[in-house]
Amino acid sequence: MGTQSLTLRQVVAAELRAEMARQRRTGVELAVVLQCSQQSASRRLNGGQGLDLDDLPLIAEWLGISVMDLIAPARERVAS
Repeated sequence: MGTQSLTLRQVVAAELRAEMARQRRTGVELAVVLQCSQQSASRRLNGGQGLDLDDLPLIAEWLGISVMDLIAPARERVAS
């Protein structure tokens, strides 16, 4: 699948997965942060369910990064 066929939701989810991998964070930990089930967290990480915009600041704080660190690379990939 080429990057041009990806949605912004999928690319942000990919960036989130990459950052979590860099920090060795798990989907279980994300579920705790989002106060949701592991299934729901998994769907969000895989782009099957959209990340709620209101969750992005919480996720970014948990990861110690800015919201733009999650969104900016995604915008670039979707725009190209």
